[in-house]
Amino acid sequence: MIFNIKAFSLRSLSIDNSIGNVKKNHGFVINAPSLEKMDFKDTFSNFLVFEHMPEVTEANVQVLCGHSNMFIGSLTSARLLSLCCLSSETPYPSGTTFPYLEHLELCTRCAGWANLLFCILKDAPTLKYLKLKPQHGAHYNGPMILWKKTTAVPECLSTHLEIMEWRQYEGTKHERNVAAYVLANATCLKRATFSTRCRNKHHRRLRKLKKLNRVSETCQLLFN
Repeated sequence: MIFNIKAFSLRSLSIDNSIGNVKKNHGFVINAPSLEKMDFKDTFSNFLVFEHMPEVTEANVQVLCGHSNMFIGSLTSARLLSLCCLSSETPYPSGTTFPYLEHLELCTRCAGWANLLFCILKDAPTLKYLKLKPQHGAHYNGPMILWKKTTAVPECLSTHLEIMEWRQYEGTKHERNVAAYVLANATCLKRATFSTRCRNKHHRRLRKLKKLNRVSETCQLLFN
């Protein structure tokens, strides 16, 4: 069943549909052009569409469906954006930008998260705060789109990003490549905090982080 929500004057929306098994032909189509704040959690459906939402400033979206191009592109006015979703190589329509985005949180347990990260970094020129964290206890099933090395430097890294926080950093090669890219290109970075499950500050994965090049001379590298 597809639920159509049409609420043209609605300003705040909270939906938690996280109980049950995934079913085909089940999901939401949301048309709420005045919406300002959204908290949407749906690990049950396989279909989600957001119509144009030009007033949204805060959005937290945790979903299982893999069609991110049908909803992320409607959140371009957000200043705070938290995403946990499967992502394809083209996670939202070409030409989409996030000109007001300052605070971004991404789940590192979803297939394609690193590709989604790079796409948003490229299209969010004023991003100041980045948090990476596993929001679920298990990885979603789906093809993993690995981080592709690039020499391109998004505008937000060279002019705005000040804080990076990475929770439950595992130190895999994939994660280390992402960390190395941000540290090597974030000119204005003031603090990079990595949290691991290991209490030993001299653990090998942390020693490797300390050796990574940091372009910002004032960046503090912290471990929790």
